[in-house]
Amino acid sequence: MAYAQSNETMTCSTPTGMYRTAQPWLGVALGLVLFALALPTGAWGQSPVSSLIEQGRAAGADAALMRTVATRAQDAGFSAQATADLLRPAVALAEQDLPASPLMNKALEGLAKQVPAARMGPVLRQLGTHTQEAGALVSTWASRGATQALLGRSGPPPQAERNRLITTIAEARQQNLPLPAVEQFLNRLPDAVERRPVSLSAVTTAVGTMPDLPAARENPGLARELLSAALNAGYDAESLRQLPAALEQARRASQRPTTAIARGAAQAITKGTPASAVLRSLFQGSIPGGGPPAGVGPGASGGPPGQGKPPGAGGRPPGAGPPEDPGGGPPEDPGGGPPSGGGR
Repeated sequence: MAYAQSNETMTCSTPTGMYRTAQPWLGVALGLVLFALALPTGAWGQSPVSSLIEQGRAAGADAALMRTVATRAQDAGFSAQATADLLRPAVALAEQDLPASPLMNKALEGLAKQVPAARMGPVLRQLGTHTQEAGALVSTWASRGATQALLGRSGPPPQAERNRLITTIAEARQQNLPLPAVEQFLNRLPDAVERRPVSLSAVTTAVGTMPDLPAARENPGLARELLSAALNAGYDAESLRQLPAALEQARRASQRPTTAIARGAAQAITKGTPASAVLRSLFQGSIPGGGPPAGVGPGASGGPPGQGKPPGAGGRPPGAGPPEDPGGGPPEDPGGGPPSGGGR
């Protein structure tokens, strides 16, 4: 009887009973809806990637480029977190008023090469750090009166030119060029270059050649001397860009030390030798001015420049034209050899 009474109570269903059973569930659902409506719209359903893109856009980054990075990363199978990690360094740069597009282009390059996220992350973070270092260096350098006199303008440089120099320095750092080498080159330019004004674009091109100069790591001071001489002589961007390849060609052909060739080129530039003549001489495998400076390179005996002879027929490098000073330098056998037909 007791079981029957209990069962009867449980199976009893009236409209009032059904309302009482559903009432708690309706309250919970209504509470969730009200809570959702109270949330900010940006926090409801917005992914970390979308948030970063919006954050970057507000800071001045190229939002379209960021979306391209995100889309290609997701197409490559990157998780939302891995995709956000690609964008985060660029957003940090934009928030510091530093160029962020080169970093995003680097990310696109890695995606095109199918580089895993684990390898791309450290490279992008390093590029971000190098960009921050370059930004600090350029800001300090450009604010100096001597620098502004060199560039022929007062106040900070245009944003686009500033960003190109920052990006060039950061890329040079990615190629393991020490920051002090760039800093010393920039800081000494106002005293090393008499020409006024020198365009910031030319300075940027010179910095961009530094990682490729054969002498840059062996003798940073000599690299500074060479580039300063070229800027003082008014070398255009193309001539500056050709210097590293020309020096390397002269080294291979003459088998002389890079420092000797670079010093000879710097001295020729300082003496007013046109850029076309210096580059032609280097590409032909000879040292501008007829030889290395005194006491430098194989065969140097402490005499005046031009007495050291590169290997090759007649004391000239293979493929070189006639010497610039046919009468200079001693003959191969100053004491005279045997008469024609005689044996030694």
